[in-house]
Amino acid sequence: MNIDDFRKIHLALAELVDAWRLIPRAMVAGYGYMIYWVVTEWYTKLVPYMLDGCVSPTIADCLIEAPTTAHTALVVTVVGMAAPIMAFYVNTGKNWNNSFIAWFKPKAKEQQEEPIKEEKPLD
Repeated sequence: MNIDDFRKIHLALAELVDAWRLIPRAMVAGYGYMIYWVVTEWYTKLVPYMLDGCVSPTIADCLIEAPTTAHTALVVTVVGMAAPIMAFYVNTGKNWNNSFIAWFKPKAKEQQEEPIKEEKPLD
């Protein structure tokens, strides 16, 4: 296999990945799963817990409420990043409008010379 064939195969693969936008789609899918997991699997299942070794006479001093402000800040940050992630997805990739470049350009037709017409004398 010569280098030109090697390059053509890899350029075709690169165009395929760019045309199908595999990397941005994988990022959006992964981010969607992360939002699902953070919000439904983790945040909604947080339960209050007691501090170990707390000697306060009231239970309220020993109880850590969940979710805390830190938990809420994390969820707000993760969900708030959805707009920049979607902007990245929408604004990346090649602009395919009138920009297709053929690898094998058709050969230009040779201009055929038209025969010179002889003028007929006027009567």
